[in-house]
Amino acid sequence: MNADNPTGALARLSKAVEGLLFSSESDYPLELFVWDDSTPFSPSLLYQLTALPDSVEVTTDDLDRFFAPMLSLDPNPGPQERNRAARFRSLVKLLRRQFRDLAVYKLGRVEMPTFIVGYLADGRVAGLRTTVVET
Repeated sequence: MNADNPTGALARLSKAVEGLLFSSESDYPLELFVWDDSTPFSPSLLYQLTALPDSVEVTTDDLDRFFAPMLSLDPNPGPQERNRAARFRSLVKLLRRQFRDLAVYKLGRVEMPTFIVGYLADGRVAGLRTTVVET
């Protein structure tokens, strides 16, 4: 990990996701979050960020597999599609550069709050939140 100042990393991440939508069966924004709670982070604490009951299933996904649909292009992509894929490629590089121990967590089934979570250079947990729809 080649991490910069955590405050700068968060600012770059916020700018990278500005106006960017994650597409599954619906489009949802990617939103920055920082875990400022003094309780050490664990996947089960994601329930606090979603207000979902702890009976809701938490599953994990590989970062590359999660972002693969956003990086692939149709055979004849238009400029907008090429730009979007380039933005997602830059985002994945930024996540890898600024965070350690990146993981993707999905809560529930069908319409799933989803978190891309990692540790900043200062040890804080932060990442991105979106919603993924899979029927």
